[in-house]
Amino acid sequence: MKVITSKDNPLIKSTRHLLTRKGRTEQRRFIVEGLRLVNEAMERAELVDYVLVSQGYLEQQEQYPSLPDSTPCYIVSEPVIKSVTDTRTPSGVMAVCRKPVWSEEEYIQGDSLLLILDDIRDPGNLGTILRTAWAAAVDAVYLLKGTVDVFNPKVVRSTMGAILHLPIFETVEADKMEYLLEQGYRFLLADPAGLQLFYDADYRGKLALVLGGETSGVSPMFQEMEAARIRIPLRPGVDSLNAAVSCGIILYTAWQQRL
Repeated sequence: MKVITSKDNPLIKSTRHLLTRKGRTEQRRFIVEGLRLVNEAMERAELVDYVLVSQGYLEQQEQYPSLPDSTPCYIVSEPVIKSVTDTRTPSGVMAVCRKPVWSEEEYIQGDSLLLILDDIRDPGNLGTILRTAWAAAVDAVYLLKGTVDVFNPKVVRSTMGAILHLPIFETVEADKMEYLLEQGYRFLLADPAGLQLFYDADYRGKLALVLGGETSGVSPMFQEMEAARIRIPLRPGVDSLNAAVSCGIILYTAWQQRL
């Protein structure tokens, strides 16, 4: 098989463009990197456009991605693989995938648990939250404007595959919250100043849990809602918890109650 050695190869230039938000938006594609995540992507092989594997990876590794015959795979040189990743030490294997498309109406019918993320800016936090949401049976996630790009490579790596399986709706406008209210959803705000402790809350039925950024909290529009505000108790002297940790605590409490 011919090895791609030029960084100016059209396929490589197109892949490199996916390191930018503009490129991901224009192409509606994103990069999945590492053997584990590439194999996870193969569970939704219809989304995978092609796979890149470096010469060094083929020479040093004993495990290879499980690719169907229909998925194009290209061998590239070490300088080329380094040019299409944002990591200092590339894994040597990556897949370029199309963004999943989800039907919103399908996931808001019935007694769904929705997670609304407001101004979560740290890629690692967002990825961990999505991984936890997938594990804790959240039905769909809404990302309000101001939240970091969910297809940012750092976010994708942190999700550990959740991004391929969990319905996620990006850059959601404020009026979507009004629509959810009209559909009968109750809103529950995670708020350090909330009066109700998280383990006393009612998580049943149509529920939208809102989590804001660690510094900014939730947007003023949520503060104006008639919604319950819950908090996680902290020992004196501790200001707050990491957003992903807080989310995990609340989501697993919700799941236990909804089982």
